[in-house]
Amino acid sequence: MIKKFSKEKYYPTSDLLICSVLVYFDHILQEVDKSDSSRCIFVIKKTSNTDKVLDDFYNNRLLIEPNRFQSIQKDIKRRIYN
Repeated sequence: MIKKFSKEKYYPTSDLLICSVLVYFDHILQEVDKSDSSRCIFVIKKTSNTDKVLDDFYNNRLLIEPNRFQSIQKDIKRRIYN
C-alpha cells in the first residue's frame, strides 16, 4: 500500500510518537498501512512545516498540551486496531 505514496508529499514512519506529534501539529494521517504483521506504517501528508516540526521534536523544542496529545494518540491507536 505504501508504495503508492510519494516521499516528496508523504512522510512514512512506524513510530507512534512521531506520528502523534505530526498530527498534533496539524498534519493529516493519510493511512495506517497494516500489511506487515509485525508493525504498521503511518503515512502522513507533509506540509510546509514538517521538517521544522521534526527538527524541533528531535531537539526537544516542542511544547504540547497533554490532554489534546493523549486524545490524538488514542485516535491513532483506534485506527491501528480497528
